[in-house]
Amino acid sequence: MKVGIVGAGQVGASAGYAIALLGSAREIVLVDLNPALGAAQAEDISHALPFAATTQVRAGGYDALRGAEEVMNARCNPCPC
Repeated sequence: MKVGIVGAGQVGASAGYAIALLGSAREIVLVDLNPALGAAQAEDISHALPFAATTQVRAGGYDALRGAEEVMNARCNPCPC
């Protein structure tokens, strides 16, 4: 299953890490208004998983959510961060 997470802050990154540790997704895509934050969080999660799960974690834009079976909104509205 492919999971998309919109918002790569503390909530989104923690959710992505938990999903990856459970091994319940084959792929997790982190999308954030700040692409560098999404990429950094995806890399951090990936580095923590080598022996725990085979989940692929990556960052991308909204187009990367295409094909996701689940999409989670972790943005803190109305905060512009």
